[in-house]
Amino acid sequence: MNLDNENTVSLETAEKWTQAWRDKHPGACKAFLMPAVDLIEVLNEMGLLSDKVAEKAQGKACVKGLKVRAYTAIGSDEPDEDLEEKLLLLATKKDKKGIYRDIINGKIDNKNDRRIILKEGVEPIEPISSGIYDFTDPCPPSCDPNSPLN
Repeated sequence: MNLDNENTVSLETAEKWTQAWRDKHPGACKAFLMPAVDLIEVLNEMGLLSDKVAEKAQGKACVKGLKVRAYTAIGSDEPDEDLEEKLLLLATKKDKKGIYRDIINGKIDNKNDRRIILKEGVEPIEPISSGIYDFTDPCPPSCDPNSPLN
C-alpha cells in the first residue's frame, strides 16, 4: 500500500509546534488519548468503512486496547502564513506498565532501540513517514454554523 505523506509533518516541526502551544497556553491540556474504536466508528458513519469492516476493526482495536494520541499545537504549513491551532495525530503502543507510548518514525518514543514489530518473527517495518499527521482545519474558520456544538 502506498500512502500519501502529504499530511505528515516532521518530528522537528511537530516539536516546534507543540512547544509553541505549551508556551502560549501554559498549564493547558497538551494532548488527548483517544480509543481507536471511536475513530473507526466515525469513518464508518461517513461511509468510508463498511459495517462489516468497521465491526472487525473495532473488535481488534478493543481487544488490543489501541489508542491514538492528538497533540495540541500552533504552527503554519508555509513560512508566510499566519499561525493557527492544530491537532497532530499519531499512533501509540501500550507498554508493559500500561503507558501508551508514541510511535514516531516507526519507533516507540522515537528511540532507536524500540522498533515496531507487527508480528512475532517478522522483521520490523520501515516507516514511510514520521507517523505524525496534521490534516486539521481549525474552527473558526472551518466551522459548521448550524452545529449545536459550535
